[in-house]
Amino acid sequence: MKRSQRTLLICSLAGLGAAAHAQELVNNGGFESGFAGWSRFDQLGSEGSFQLQSGTSSPINNLAVPSPRSGFNAAMTDSTAGGTHVLYQDISIPAVVGTSTLRFSLFINNTATGFFTPGSLDWSTPTLNQQARIDILAAGADPLSVAPGDILQNVFLTTVGSPLLSGYTDFSVDVTAAIAARAGQSIRLRFVEVDNVNIFNFGVDDVSLNVPAPSALALAAASALFIRRRRTA
Repeated sequence: MKRSQRTLLICSLAGLGAAAHAQELVNNGGFESGFAGWSRFDQLGSEGSFQLQSGTSSPINNLAVPSPRSGFNAAMTDSTAGGTHVLYQDISIPAVVGTSTLRFSLFINNTATGFFTPGSLDWSTPTLNQQARIDILAAGADPLSVAPGDILQNVFLTTVGSPLLSGYTDFSVDVTAAIAARAGQSIRLRFVEVDNVNIFNFGVDDVSLNVPAPSALALAAASALFIRRRRTA
């Protein structure tokens, strides 16, 4: 077998192995089945919640918003008054994992004059609080927790000076360390939006946590070993 043929075979087998053994850990990440697989939590006294968004209007106030990033549905916060709104999913992690990537698409429409980010997710205080964040939490963590021991990795956070308006934007974040630390256990993936200043639409779509299984790497290594043996035979 020529060198070019061997190289092509190795690459092809490795690619097929990765594709065949990649695991999608998020259930219903495009919200095409409504909120199946997801949990919603609203702080006591909050108005509004995460709602299904389709078309080009926000779910409650009918504000102009872009269509979902893909499919027919996205999840979006909307309300007529202040609140703290959480969308989360508890995810079981395989016993052994490889490189882990969290992907999601976000829409931001903050109608306040800016973002205000105190170290709390409590909307019901005099302190201005207008923010959104995404975290990988320890399993069973309180939906409103910002305790360092509960947050395995913060993957998105609005800050003072962040753009107040942005269409659905795709994000891809390496979460390998946080996921590997919980191999064989569970994590909680949390999206949260707080607004006690003015209306804040926080749209979420195309959520994916992809973990290539180590068996894909094993297949590639076995393929390479097979070819080396064929060459020396």
